[in-house]
Amino acid sequence: MATATAQPQQAPAQGKGGKAAPPVLRPFFPGTLDLETHTYVKTGTLTTSQIPLDTFYPKTNGFLADLWIEMETNATPNTNANTAFNEDFPLRAISVFTLSDTGGQPILGPMTGWELAQFVKHGGFSFSDDPTQSQTYKATTGTSTAGGSFSFILQIPVQFVRREPLGVLPNTNSNNAYAVDITISTLAQIYSVAPNTAPTYKVSVYQDSYRQSSGKDAQKNSTVTTPPGLGAVLYLRRNTMDLSAGSVDEELSQQEGSYRALHFVLRDSNGSRLQGDADWPDPVQIYFNNDVPYDRTKRFWIRRMERDYGYVAAVNTPGGRDYGVFTLPFITDNGLKAGSEDRYKYLSVSAADTLGFRGVVGGSGTHVLTTMYNFVRPPGGNIKGLTAR
Repeated sequence: MATATAQPQQAPAQGKGGKAAPPVLRPFFPGTLDLETHTYVKTGTLTTSQIPLDTFYPKTNGFLADLWIEMETNATPNTNANTAFNEDFPLRAISVFTLSDTGGQPILGPMTGWELAQFVKHGGFSFSDDPTQSQTYKATTGTSTAGGSFSFILQIPVQFVRREPLGVLPNTNSNNAYAVDITISTLAQIYSVAPNTAPTYKVSVYQDSYRQSSGKDAQKNSTVTTPPGLGAVLYLRRNTMDLSAGSVDEELSQQEGSYRALHFVLRDSNGSRLQGDADWPDPVQIYFNNDVPYDRTKRFWIRRMERDYGYVAAVNTPGGRDYGVFTLPFITDNGLKAGSEDRYKYLSVSAADTLGFRGVVGGSGTHVLTTMYNFVRPPGGNIKGLTAR
């Protein structure tokens, strides 16, 4: 069982005049209510230019828990074109996604829709994390009349531990709102063979929130009025570096915080993850200051990812791992699946630390290594604010 993140609010052990202390307050959930809102829909037609959508400002209704992006396209009628998608698509039809804080600074992103999908797939945020396994996912290829049509729904995690909940954002001031910015990719970016008819699109954003607490449960018992660990924020940052084929020893551009996971993506000089997967260093070392805590052959890394996430289908298919993607999670200290976490194994990284990547890249030419940093900044900078003790 997971331990509570914050100790319950309670009165002193004994009241004035020797009276018994009031009872311990019940947790946050009994005094609040789940709120689901759908306030944003944008429609249009894919073109030869990228399409920046209007900024979405989440409705200010309590505590922001999660967001969802749904993208639906219709290429009917396609005639004769043997439609096909480029690598990373259709998920990368979202060319740029960013969730920004009330001061305009990025919290999640900027990243592509495919990177957002990888962040969620390996972030341990829910029971079903691979969007391509969903009944809502579609990517129609070939010469059918619907060839080139696609649809998907991507979760945007704000809370990173639902059972507490941890990471929710106070969201009550419409004059000081969070912001979501989305840009849609071009036809040439999405398709290697485009349909004859430029697809129409519909982008919807859904919002999950918790209502401000009433401070009472259904039977008027007093409850905690704010989520535990309020002030903890989940971040996703990314950076890229060029790696020449052969021996590499590179310091990563780390972010300060408590790391939930590191996600590595290797591509060759043509941008191919397929070849990047073949050229992945075997073995690779991830070093931290004077230690080398992770020293893995490629096959051993793959097997550990299967153990942690359960993606054992064929590579690059729904329910399987993705070419060129290797994840190192620090969220395995409570259950069998990554994401069952008590937050004690987070890797704490400061500006004074050295985090690096070492190995021999195969193939030839210049490769690109993308590192995505999935990390939390705890409330008040105190890591004990994330755990029971």
